[in-house]
Amino acid sequence: MANVLSQDEVDSLLGGIGSGSVETETDIPENPEAVEVYNFGTQAGPINMPALQMINERFVGFLRNSLSSATGSDVDVKLSTNESVNFNDFCRSLPLPASLNIFKIEPLRGSAMLVLEGSLVFSFVETFFGGKGLGHVKLEGRAFTAIESKIIEKISKIILSDLQRAWSDFHEVNVVYSHSEIDPQFASIVQPADMVIAIKFAVTLTNESGSITFCIPFSTIEPIRDKLKQKFRDDKVDVDNAWRTYIGKKIGETTVNLNCILGTSKISARELLHMKVNDVILLDHKIAGSMLVKVEGIPKFRGYPGSHNNNKAIRITERFHKE
Repeated sequence: MANVLSQDEVDSLLGGIGSGSVETETDIPENPEAVEVYNFGTQAGPINMPALQMINERFVGFLRNSLSSATGSDVDVKLSTNESVNFNDFCRSLPLPASLNIFKIEPLRGSAMLVLEGSLVFSFVETFFGGKGLGHVKLEGRAFTAIESKIIEKISKIILSDLQRAWSDFHEVNVVYSHSEIDPQFASIVQPADMVIAIKFAVTLTNESGSITFCIPFSTIEPIRDKLKQKFRDDKVDVDNAWRTYIGKKIGETTVNLNCILGTSKISARELLHMKVNDVILLDHKIAGSMLVKVEGIPKFRGYPGSHNNNKAIRITERFHKE
């Protein structure tokens, strides 16, 4: 207790600091490297990365189609949250039981995690075996069976394949599935205090809903963080031009059905029944008049019939205009 200051000593000390008679350490260190930079980009909270947001939106569209096709039913996918947290807090927020699937985003370093909520896993399993997801499954104290683990791996690979597709136009990556865990302590992809990006998606099946979540360490995306903060569309102008050229080429190679109408006529059913060889049907089109040319059933041109290289032909003379 001898080191505790009395009230008079505290008042004297504060008075000395106020008058300047007592020195305090307020000087800035001479060595600038001794000052630690506070990085606001790795703090907890929402993520401000426009390119990553665009990737997530592309992923939603891909996954909605893939899961609907795989399950044979309508599956809805929506982006729920996109934020940064430390890995310890992320693990504490996991809905247990859950399937923790480890994967790599090559050539980026480290591992990432795909979390499938337990209720969603059991719904997928029932759907794959022809059920409708109506049965209630007790989740507490239950591990995944060998068959369920196979379904989990199949679903995980579908999801990771769509993730790779969503990244493809932004940064060339190869997403590789590694293994699955159920206990968070065996799925430590980074240290507890390390920051990660948690991207959560809400998935709705016919009679059940749940969530899937990506956990991507900041250390993994560090080499491309500046690129992720840029606007996705502005970075892809050249790719858009190349895509436009490609689409134009493919459209030019498309085969369309073209036909000419020589003329039409109306006859009665009685005339049709009594029709015989060498009968003549008068058409409502004059020989000297131009004929209508249709493309896929839509009037587009007018022209005159003839022949070319011993084949029947028509010479286009004008574009079709509605009167």
